Formats: sequence, structure tokens, C-alpha cells
Amino acid sequence: GKFLYVSNRGTANQLLVFAIDPATGHLSELQRRAVEGDHPREFSLDPSGKFLLIANQKSNQIVVVERDAKTGLLGKTVQKLAMDAPSDLRFLLRQ
Repeated sequence: GKFLYVSNRGTANQLLVFAIDPATGHLSELQRRAVEGDHPREFSLDPSGKFLLIANQKSNQIVVVERDAKTGLLGKTVQKLAMDAPSDLRFLLRQ
């Protein structure tokens, strides 16, 4: 509930990070980060909150970036996975 992540696909191909003011709900832009691909169709935080995965549908890849849970900022790319036109990301939790 502290941060809002938004994809801007098309010519920009970015993720935007906003801080949410808990008292007013006002959004403050913190970061614009390239998705390192084309058409970020879907993105998702992993269950630990340490990584954000981006499904770049038109460039056929999933990009994994670091995320700072305290600041909400996205960091360096840690992995790129080839995948044919990814459009959905889900995590299965095993018990």
C-alpha cells in the first residue's frame, strides 16, 4: 500500500513508480525505468517483494529486476528469460 507501479507500453516502454501518501492518497512520482524490451504486457512482484518481473510481449522476454521494498525503487536487471510472447505472470506457492 505504499507504492504504485504502472506500465507505459508503446513508444515509452517504461515502468513508473509512485509513492502513495497514506494520509491523502496523493501520488508522487519516484522513478521511470526502461523495461529493456517492447510492450510490457504484464508485470508482477515476486512473493518476497524483492524482485519485479516484466513480461515484454513483443520482444519475447521476461525481465527480472531488483526492487527495494523500503523505497519502492527498481534496481538493476538480474535476469532475462526468453519466452514466446509472454502476457501473464503468476507465482505458485507450494506448501
